[in-house]
Amino acid sequence: MKVEIKKIGITTVLFSVFPLAVFVVMLVAAFLELFSPEATLSFNYFVGLVMRAIQGTLLFLVSTVFFLLAYNILCALGIRGVRVTLEDKE
Repeated sequence: MKVEIKKIGITTVLFSVFPLAVFVVMLVAAFLELFSPEATLSFNYFVGLVMRAIQGTLLFLVSTVFFLLAYNILCALGIRGVRVTLEDKE
């Protein structure tokens, strides 16, 4: 079965689990910085790590929204959407 994705709702993406998953990935990436030799363990350092994760999440979500807007505009102009072939395994 072939499925074509023609329009992706921006609110669907923003109010799903996607932002939480992006934040968790950014938080894990920020906390991996604890293993660097220059790391000084203080409260301000931890707050900086969390703020860096929030900043990365917001930047990624803004870029995702711009990509979705461009994708939806291109699909509205008549360009084909992404086609996926699904196979049913029994």
